[in-house]
Amino acid sequence: MKLYPTRQRLLATSFICGAITATGFAGAAWAQTTEEGAEVGEIVVTGSRIRRDTFSAPQPLSVVSSEAIRESGQVSVGDLLLEQPNINPNQNSQTTSATLFLAGQTRADIRGLGATRTLVLMDGRRLPFSDASSPAVDLNTIPSLMIDRIETIAGGASAVYGSEAISGVVNFVMKKQHDGLEVDLQTGITEEKDGEEFRAGFNWGRKFFDDKLSVLVGGEHAGLEPILQRDRDWAFPGIRRNSATGVTVQNVLPQSRSNSSPFATFQLRNSNVVGTGLSVTRDIRDNGSSIVRLSQNCATATVQPTCQDPSLFYNQVFTALQGKANRGVLRTYVDYKVTDNWKVFLDASYVKVSGYGIFSPAFSSAAGGGTMPITIRGDNAYLNGPGAAAAALRAAWTASSAATVPFEQRGAGLTLTQASQVQVGKTWVEFGNRDVKTEREQIRIAGGMEGKFQTFGRDVNWDSYVQYSELNGSTISYNVPNIARVQQAVDAVLLNGQIVCRDAAARAAGCTPWDLINGQPSREAINWANGVSVTDQQIKQTVAGLNFATSLFELPAGPVGVAFGAEYRKEESFFAQDPIGASGALFFNAIGTRAGEYNVKEAYGEIRVPILKDAPFAEELTFEAAGRVSDYSTIGGTDQYRLHVEWLPVKDIRFRASQSTAVRAPNIVELFAPQSRNFTTAATDPCDASVFAGATAAQQAARRVNCAAAIPGYNPATFQSSFGAGRPSLPLLQGGNPDLGPETATTHQYGVVVQPRWIPNLQISADFFKYNIEDQVGLIPINTLFQALCYDSATPFASNPFCAQIQRDPTGTAAGVVGGVTQVILVNQNVASVKVEGWDYAISYGFQTEDLFGKDYGSIAMRLDATWMYRFHLQGLPGQAYTQLANTINNATPEWKANGSVRWTYDKLSVTWNTVWIDSMVSNNAFQPNQLDPYYTGDYFRHDLRVGYKLNDDMSVRAGVINLFDRNPPGLPETFTGTGTGASQYDNRGRFFFVGANLNF
Repeated sequence: MKLYPTRQRLLATSFICGAITATGFAGAAWAQTTEEGAEVGEIVVTGSRIRRDTFSAPQPLSVVSSEAIRESGQVSVGDLLLEQPNINPNQNSQTTSATLFLAGQTRADIRGLGATRTLVLMDGRRLPFSDASSPAVDLNTIPSLMIDRIETIAGGASAVYGSEAISGVVNFVMKKQHDGLEVDLQTGITEEKDGEEFRAGFNWGRKFFDDKLSVLVGGEHAGLEPILQRDRDWAFPGIRRNSATGVTVQNVLPQSRSNSSPFATFQLRNSNVVGTGLSVTRDIRDNGSSIVRLSQNCATATVQPTCQDPSLFYNQVFTALQGKANRGVLRTYVDYKVTDNWKVFLDASYVKVSGYGIFSPAFSSAAGGGTMPITIRGDNAYLNGPGAAAAALRAAWTASSAATVPFEQRGAGLTLTQASQVQVGKTWVEFGNRDVKTEREQIRIAGGMEGKFQTFGRDVNWDSYVQYSELNGSTISYNVPNIARVQQAVDAVLLNGQIVCRDAAARAAGCTPWDLINGQPSREAINWANGVSVTDQQIKQTVAGLNFATSLFELPAGPVGVAFGAEYRKEESFFAQDPIGASGALFFNAIGTRAGEYNVKEAYGEIRVPILKDAPFAEELTFEAAGRVSDYSTIGGTDQYRLHVEWLPVKDIRFRASQSTAVRAPNIVELFAPQSRNFTTAATDPCDASVFAGATAAQQAARRVNCAAAIPGYNPATFQSSFGAGRPSLPLLQGGNPDLGPETATTHQYGVVVQPRWIPNLQISADFFKYNIEDQVGLIPINTLFQALCYDSATPFASNPFCAQIQRDPTGTAAGVVGGVTQVILVNQNVASVKVEGWDYAISYGFQTEDLFGKDYGSIAMRLDATWMYRFHLQGLPGQAYTQLANTINNATPEWKANGSVRWTYDKLSVTWNTVWIDSMVSNNAFQPNQLDPYYTGDYFRHDLRVGYKLNDDMSVRAGVINLFDRNPPGLPETFTGTGTGASQYDNRGRFFFVGANLNF
């Protein structure tokens, strides 16, 4: 088809570059036109394998052009895609510092349904998984300079592409040819002079042997530096919720200090009731030389929200807002024309990624329990030794605990004997930060043939390929101390005039005593107790495919197009932790070894039937259908389909409707992962006094009965849980399930596209979407387990199997609180259902200034994309009530999200203004509106300015400011640092400057 004279063609290009995305219009691919009046033949568009013109995509299509990628200022294409309203944060530069194994990765997550439900392709072929611990594709493995465009379809596409496409498909269409050498350089830095980013890439291409052989080689090296919370005045030390006992409305307070100090805190009276606790600490202000008594708000086992004793410190000093990562990618594409209609190709790539997760040092809770509980006994040699600190601690240890003694003089009333012991809170800075270095190397080789032939007078396009990918990686977790050795080292006694470890076996093994009293551990003690954990992983993927596309016959409205083919795929995964790490002996998640594999054989078919064309009230009426059958070695046979109808009553308006089913087979981790220890901070305990106070009358009635059955001496007015805001994280026991079945989904999409002829270059689209997902693999939502399934349930506590998954400590020895939770058992199950519903909107308009003003001031292109997702309902178990998660920050799903841009192009200059808007969200849906103040995040706007200038035909430069007005995340604890999945919707680095250049030789 013919496309645009020159001015219109340039305007169409500016649509794509200026808009960043092109949601809703298949015609976004117009920017491919390179010469006036050039012919654009049929191509394969994402969402279908039937060849067609670019306008006839079967589903709403978002396109990011190569120009937009280059001009965006983003080093990672994952961070660029996050600006699309229908893509939610999953893993990006802001979360990379908060994950054990995923450091350095970015992932696509359409509709917030999870990266494992978004299928990522390169030229229509699957990309391999990038991590054995959490299978999904790392977008940083794709060289950005070699991307021709990124096409995204939000909607079920499993019938065409297979498993993982429940929420949609992201397809990277790569460049195949280049003439000469292209070099692209970019660097950027924040206004605070940190968070540096850089990227250097190249493409070199040439044709040989009368243009039969085409060679393209390209690659890039990129990296980003960390940003620490302590380097942002607005973020450090931060803020928190007032979760004190008896507080019914939790307001926002300055961040409290922690009694897990680098200088040990001694919990002499282990109580969480204000006025009855007693805690003393080595004072951080004089480098731990003296012992001071903490105030009442800091003396409880878990500090109160208002604890601000200057002798303590802020844990947030160790928090990273952005991690550190480096990557190198090299790709080669070669094709050779054997004949005019047949060619062979080879597509090979090598990736090396290094990511660095930044974690605080190991810690012990002053309340006891947790991962590394530490106690000190009354006969400790350092406690009974010389020095002012030891004398002050002994005085508080032995002083009378009678209520008649003033609080400021009241002691613990303990003896200096082995029988008396107290909990110790400490951040073990002597070991250093628990930083994690992750390295991955990946190779991918795809080779095949493609071409066309004629049969029965019809052209048949075909392609076949074989692809092999292998990833090898390792993770080194530094400074994860040996728990038992730390406990043995601090338990020091006097033996034959020498201070030694009490445990004789530990002494024989080399135990060196640790002086907690004076804060002077020897290097030998540190080295003996410290540890390192190493994990190794390997992923292999083998894929073979054969595809055909042709037209069967002609109807009055056009040819009947078909596509069909078959695919074989084998996935293999291996993950192993070193023996000491797997044993649980270290301050580290005990994960162990997991391995597994499966294979799948599939066949698919598509048909496109033009029913009417150029008829009254039917400029076009087309019906499409697609189906796929699969046979998995793990779950057996599955099938899925897609039905689609398009109707153009007139040329200006197009209606489209689709219904599809989708299947996602459980991955190797979900099937074969061993049960291992994990932690969460997202849970709330319904029995906790502050949570109980805000519950409904019916909930309180059920909780009085069930909490009393679980907790000895339960008092709903005073009980303070072992976990929650400002307290230790909740231990979980999680793992796989080889008996899992597939997830199934039904997707509906109905839309309209308006392109009025009387307003040239105006395009408007609106698309309704609806997902119904059943048998979703996952864990029972932690708060659903605690609330609806256990403590709010009418089922008797003793016979409730869900309550049995919540293990409490009746004595307080392990959890530090009588009735505290020691762990929750969660394993993968086909239990959840999800209902998602909303609308995608898009509008774009452009014009030449000369057409309006009679004088040429260049061209203007404007675009607005928005998603209104008003429903995200999660049902934790069949038969349970659905929980609304749309518009909640803890699910990372805003109800409204929009991206708007205005681009002005004049001669060699282009200026783009881009605005991202995120609707106000609920800060934590585990609470009612009357329990949190404020309850909503408030609207968030981020504005970016980008400028490009073309010096000549071979050289262009660009610069820009991202977050021009230095907008911080909303001022709530749930979003403040932007490090959680939901909070990473927001920019936390501040104003960011970038410059870049593109050169061609």
